[in-house]
Amino acid sequence: MNRHVNAISGRLSLRPPQRRSLEILDRITEIVPPKKGYDPQAALTTIGNEFPTVSDFERDFPSLCFALATGVGKTRLMGAFISYLHLAHGLNNFFVLAPNLTIYNKLITD
Repeated sequence: MNRHVNAISGRLSLRPPQRRSLEILDRITEIVPPKKGYDPQAALTTIGNEFPTVSDFERDFPSLCFALATGVGKTRLMGAFISYLHLAHGLNNFFVLAPNLTIYNKLITD
């Protein structure tokens, strides 16, 4: 398991469904590293071979959805994803769209 997954899971006290989602993101970025100049169709095929529920990105870039029950902590998971992508892959720019400042501020606090 990626050391960043373990560190982030411990630091943010991720629940099992959140940790599993972070592990999935880690695996996806392992088989299709986030970088410019990739073939989206090839990425879709590679990801779909391991995760059969992924059938379409609906965009010109990998777009993934993680379904979690209400109250599990999707905002905290988003923060974990941002931390992971920064630490493991050096990504520094993120666009967070939130319906109001309450969720945005919660993410910053977490």
